Amino acid sequence: MSAVELARHYRSGDLSPVEVTKTVLARIERIDPDLNAFIEVHADSAMATARSAESQLRSGTDLGPLHGIPVSIKDLIRIEGSRTTGASRTLADAPPDCEDAAVIERLKRGGAVILGKVNLREFALGTPDPDSPFGEVQNPRRIGCQTGGSSSGSGAAVAAGLGPISLGTDTGGSVRYPASLCGIVALKPTNGLVSIRGVIPLSEQFDVVGPMARSVADVAATLEVIAGPDPADPWSRSGGEGNYPQALGGDVRGLRVGIPTNAFYRQGQREALALHAAAHDRLRDLGLVLVPLATPRPEQVYDTWDRIMSVDMAAIHDRLGLDETRYGKDFLNRLRSGRSVSAADHAKTVEAGAALKHDWLALFHQVDLLALPGNWAGAAPYGVETLEVDGKPYPSRVLYAPNNRIANIVGCPALAIPVGATVERMPIGIQLLAPPFAEARLVAVGHALEEALGNVVERWGIDPVRA
Repeated sequence: MSAVELARHYRSGDLSPVEVTKTVLARIERIDPDLNAFIEVHADSAMATARSAESQLRSGTDLGPLHGIPVSIKDLIRIEGSRTTGASRTLADAPPDCEDAAVIERLKRGGAVILGKVNLREFALGTPDPDSPFGEVQNPRRIGCQTGGSSSGSGAAVAAGLGPISLGTDTGGSVRYPASLCGIVALKPTNGLVSIRGVIPLSEQFDVVGPMARSVADVAATLEVIAGPDPADPWSRSGGEGNYPQALGGDVRGLRVGIPTNAFYRQGQREALALHAAAHDRLRDLGLVLVPLATPRPEQVYDTWDRIMSVDMAAIHDRLGLDETRYGKDFLNRLRSGRSVSAADHAKTVEAGAALKHDWLALFHQVDLLALPGNWAGAAPYGVETLEVDGKPYPSRVLYAPNNRIANIVGCPALAIPVGATVERMPIGIQLLAPPFAEARLVAVGHALEEALGNVVERWGIDPVRA
């Protein structure tokens, strides 16, 4: 069941947080050894919270849409009494956290049942690492295939029904990338809408915390709980329309959706391109107006983001002062790359990023939303780094997540939604982008599209598939 469905059953008395949490914990114990999604399971504290939630709901105390709902947490977000490792050997022996991250404070105030910490790529870098201390996460849609990163544990856990909701982080697509490959929904909020206090940073100017779930309604409910200004977070911003669940079912007719016409967007597997086009048709059927337009310099986005992020990452990890001999090989190479950038080159890249942000924001004078591909290919098995499209080889990363980073550069919200699957039954998604703080618009359109497509996530189910 979705979080929204569970909440309804809790309030009618048909189900209780205790029995639901027991069921989810039993499923984690049974299935997670094959998926490797969880780093830590907090069974005792989860059951204690569930008992408290059950008592509160029975006595008439209602803490909101996540009261008694099981939620997993990416192991980059601090939970008091739990060790936050960032999936790195450098923090494998770190002491337990002394306080909660801001989003954990909000979840606890809202009565959410925190299941534990889920796996990720080292410090949210996003690259598969066979030498990871906690191992690679398996894609439930086909065991042995990639999950996307860096919120890989969150994507797998939600797709496999190990709780309806997970919190991930998104610096350059890290909730949307695994959502697209695992076939679930994810929302990258406007930068600053959700506090990042208590989250180990990768690039604070790009970092956001975002919800991942099996429905748009669930990410809307989660955003309602975790969003809001935080005076203790210098990156926090006030804004947003709030009451995101209320936007579901709203009238979306007449909204203008920008459909990119650049040749850049015509690469990818034919199945994926056909599914994207079919999703555009569904948007038109819903009464939205499709507006063809050219996006500014999309081929420059990936490298511009990468160079800025690498310098940020190097500065942050120099400040953290961790034992470099314990970093993974790929992370250390990226760290050294960031350190090697001159001040003059970095200034030029920052200027290029600012120009991209300005020009992409200007698109929202022409349209109300943008529709971009989520992934151009279904997830391949681990170890496959090149995919063939129309006889031409492409690095798999170019086909998996090329369009995610612009939302982090711009700072705008982006919603990833699955739209179908390849003949190998691997998910394909799109993403919708809106102006900063227009999350309510995003979830309204996303929910309408989800229903028009027949909620493909529900059709796929939650049982892992073996190759």
